[in-house]
Amino acid sequence: MSVEAQAVQEVANAVEETGGIAALGINLKLFLAQLVHFTIVLLVFWKWIYGPVVKMLDKRAETIEKSMKQAKEVEERVAKLETERHEVISAAKAEASHRIEEAQGTAEARKNDILVAAKVEVERVVKSGKEQLVKEKEAMIREVKTEIAEIAVAAAKQVLKESISEKESKKLAEQAVDKLV
Repeated sequence: MSVEAQAVQEVANAVEETGGIAALGINLKLFLAQLVHFTIVLLVFWKWIYGPVVKMLDKRAETIEKSMKQAKEVEERVAKLETERHEVISAAKAEASHRIEEAQGTAEARKNDILVAAKVEVERVVKSGKEQLVKEKEAMIREVKTEIAEIAVAAAKQVLKESISEKESKKLAEQAVDKLV
């Protein structure tokens, strides 16, 4: 027998003694021990690591979902507030425009009232001035008549040298001046 045949024979004997699994290079006792250890590690991992991590991830996902909902609500509210702000600004602009128009109308009416009052006052002052001028003219005419009458009396006195009384000469002079005027 050759060395190769002998090695094959020994492998076949070993396979028969340990079963078919030893041919793969696996020790059954060691495999079962590792399987028990792996199961224990898996249970410990599942109970104390995987479960809490999953719960933490679920809570985190729930928190993120709530945050997303809140962010969406805030975004909608911001949009609504922006719309309301635009509406308020538009209303304020319209109100301001209305008030400006109202103020301009009031100012125009006030201007017209002031102009009318000024015209009335000017007319009153002019009328008063004319009346005063007429009165002054009449007063001046009376003064002039009186002075002319006095001058005429003085002249007549000198001419007549006391032939007519002073009262009569004044009367005659006034009549003469009235005829002249």
